[in-house]
Amino acid sequence: MIRKIARPMLASVYIADGADTLLNTQAHVEGTEVVLDRIRYVLPRKYAKRISSDPELVTQIIGGTKVGAGSLLALGRAPRLSAAALAAVTVPTILARNAFWETQDSEEKRNRRNGFVTNVALLGGLFITTVDTEGKPGVKWRATKAAQQGKKQVQQALPTKSETEKMTGKASDWFQDTSEKVSEYAHVAQDYVDDNKDDWIKTAKDTATKATGKASAYAHIAQGYLDDNKDDWLKAAQKNTDTAKKGAVKAASKAQEKANFALKVADETTGRAAKKASKNANKLQNQADKSLNKAQKKLKKFNV
Repeated sequence: MIRKIARPMLASVYIADGADTLLNTQAHVEGTEVVLDRIRYVLPRKYAKRISSDPELVTQIIGGTKVGAGSLLALGRAPRLSAAALAAVTVPTILARNAFWETQDSEEKRNRRNGFVTNVALLGGLFITTVDTEGKPGVKWRATKAAQQGKKQVQQALPTKSETEKMTGKASDWFQDTSEKVSEYAHVAQDYVDDNKDDWIKTAKDTATKATGKASAYAHIAQGYLDDNKDDWLKAAQKNTDTAKKGAVKAASKAQEKANFALKVADETTGRAAKKASKNANKLQNQADKSLNKAQKKLKKFNV
C-alpha cells in the first residue's frame, strides 16, 4: 500500500519539472549547453564528437524523459526501469542548475546548495526504487536458487553409491552366468562331435566308394562307345581329306585359268589397255601361284 502512495509522490516532482522544461525550453537551454560542454571535455575526442551539438533538442529529450518515466513510476508500470531512467537524467540537471560552487553570490549559492541537497535526496529515493522488488525475490537470488535447484536435480538423477554397487554386482553376475552357459554349450558340442564322428567318417567313405564305382562304369561305357564308332569316324575323316584335296587342286586350277586368260588378253591388246591388261595378268598369276602353293602344302599335310 505504501508503494502506491510513495511512488506518485516521488514521481510528481519529475513530472512537473519535465513539463516545465518542455513548456519553457529556452530557459533551460543554457544549463544544458554547459553540461554538454563539460561532458565533451571529459570524454575522449572520438566519443565527444558523437555528443549532440543541439542543446535545445537535448533539453526537450530530457524533459520528455522526465514526464514519460515519471508517469510510468506514478502508475506503477515498470517502476524499476522508470526510476533508473529518472536517475540518469537527474544527474545532468543537478550539474546544470545546482552547481553552487560556481557562483560567488551568497544568496544564489545558498539557493543552489538547497536545490543540490534536495535533488540528491530525490536521487537516493530513485536508487531505492530501482532495487525495490516489492517483496519478490531479486534476479541474483533467483539465479542462485535456480543454480542450486539444478545441482540438486542433477545429483538426484545420478545413481547413488549403493545403486552403483548393485548395478556392478548385477553386471558381474550376468557375465559369470553367460560364461558358464558358453562353456556348457561348448562341452555339449564336443560330446556331439565325439559321438557322431565315426558315423560321419563311414558315410564319407561309402559315398567315395559309390562315386568311384560310378566313374569306373562311365569309363567302360565311354570305351565301348569309342570301339563301336572308331571305324565310322576314320572313314568320315578320310572322306573329308579327299574332299579337301580335290578342293585345293580345283582352286589352284581355276586361279591358273584366270591368269592364262588375262595373259592372252594382254597379248592381244595394245597401248594403255595392254599395260593395264598386262598388270592384271601379273596380279592373277601371283594369285594362281599362291593357290598352287597352298594346294601343295595341303597335299603334303594329308600325305603325312
